[in-house]
Amino acid sequence: MTTNREKQPSEARFRRLFDDTEAMSIQGYRADGTVVYWNNASEKIYGYTAEEALGDSLYNLIIPSEMCAEVKQAVAWMFEHQEGIPPARLNLQHKDGSTVPVYSSHTVVALEGDEPIMFCMDADMRALDLAEAEVQKLSYYDSLTELPNRRLLLERLASMMRNTNVDGSVAALLIIDLDDFHSINESLGYSSGDRVLMHCAKTLKRFCLGPDNLARLGKDEFVMLLPCNTSSHKTVAAEAELLAAQILKELESSLTLDNRDHQLNACVGITIFAHPAQTPGDELLRQADIALKAAKRSNTSTISFYDQDMESEIIERMELARALNYALAYKEMSIALQPQVDKGQKIIGFEALLRWQHPKFGTVPPNSFIPIAEATGSIIDIGTWVIEQACEILATWKTQKSRAHLKVSVNVSPVQFRMGYFADDVQKILKQTGADPKNLRLELTENIFTDDVGFTVEQMNSLRELGVSISLDDFGTGYASLAYLTQLPLDELKIDRTFVRDLGNNKQGELLTKTIINLGRSMNLEVIAEGVETAEQFKHLQNMGCENFQGYLFGKPKTDYSFYFK
Repeated sequence: MTTNREKQPSEARFRRLFDDTEAMSIQGYRADGTVVYWNNASEKIYGYTAEEALGDSLYNLIIPSEMCAEVKQAVAWMFEHQEGIPPARLNLQHKDGSTVPVYSSHTVVALEGDEPIMFCMDADMRALDLAEAEVQKLSYYDSLTELPNRRLLLERLASMMRNTNVDGSVAALLIIDLDDFHSINESLGYSSGDRVLMHCAKTLKRFCLGPDNLARLGKDEFVMLLPCNTSSHKTVAAEAELLAAQILKELESSLTLDNRDHQLNACVGITIFAHPAQTPGDELLRQADIALKAAKRSNTSTISFYDQDMESEIIERMELARALNYALAYKEMSIALQPQVDKGQKIIGFEALLRWQHPKFGTVPPNSFIPIAEATGSIIDIGTWVIEQACEILATWKTQKSRAHLKVSVNVSPVQFRMGYFADDVQKILKQTGADPKNLRLELTENIFTDDVGFTVEQMNSLRELGVSISLDDFGTGYASLAYLTQLPLDELKIDRTFVRDLGNNKQGELLTKTIINLGRSMNLEVIAEGVETAEQFKHLQNMGCENFQGYLFGKPKTDYSFYFK
């Protein structure tokens, strides 16, 4: 049997434990709500000291007025039955009037010879609520821009599709993508890339009609929802196009990074949809992305709308991309040679042109599969194979006196040329085949010079040191300026077929053609005109001073090029 003397230390220990605990607010109340116990944690949670709380009423201190009647009823029940009610989450009241969320449990202690006391044990939920809010934020918002993420956007779209309060309304979904964003990260660092993304987010917010209508999908892609109060697809399409144009204009204004001005460029893909409907948000994003890809491929527009034809084109491109991976292994590729002649129509060389004959797609034109090969990276292996084939032809001709002087020109993709080891690959091929380097001519297009000019010149010099000559293809249609031209170690300028086609019909084009010819001669460069199809064009170019020519007038590309040596 426990004596009173034994109880006293035990009670003191438990009181000390309850007083000092920091994790749990413990309060004791009489049946009328008078406070008889208030530990240290209660002061921290509710703001009242023990001196302030003791003797006051539960209902005056921490119970909001709207809860008083319900709490009094629960307290009466507990004292009547001398047991606690089930624990629950409650929103109680701080001394300063703010809400305190707690998880509260209750018990009634009734000792013989003493009045029963109700004890409340409250765990502060504010820290947990903050943690839950942070988890919620991480789940639904992008950490860098603080914009909604894909998940929240999809929920927003799902809500629109379920909303039966609107009938037949039409909206637009826009995906905005920055061009060559990776080059900013690579050249200036990821902190500069983050600044660009923050700048874009801030800019896009100014055009957004609601906080949940703009999201960052990831990397450099943003998506904007344009809800409209109309059932007209045409009206919504016009509004979406105007919005996209305004966004692009604002995004493409100059941005200063590392004390230098940078020009941002972007494309927009748009899909139009009616709601409510059963279309999943993922499907709408896919449609807008298809339109975006079309805009990125276009040479005329940076804004594109989704339609079924685009989807068919995407599917076809995907099939071609897969087929390209096996084209060399299945020996579907071949080389056709088109002759290049002097003004006496004597053959001085050939251009090697790639041909693809697929068992399902038939003859696939280069302008259909080359962009796909460049986008997927398969152009690296294909381009290397073309150079190998050209060098094997040159190696064969090397032993034939009548052909040993002939050159073979090969087009080089910018993707292939930008590989740091391109010159090394050419050197290996020349060594393996035994081809004479001076008879290999590599044709580069002007868009190569949109990147690092220093690297471009270094790579060209490495090739010329091997003995290879270099031609600038399609000159006058791209990016090269005279300032660049004077830096480049070139051997030839090639006049684009569009200028040749317009000779006699376009005075401005004719003037540019003559300027290119004179420029080439003044820089001691050979000049060749491609696309010569008529005797009139041939004569006109000769009168201008052009000395080398290529086109159907002199011969079409042939895989059986022995025809030209008969």
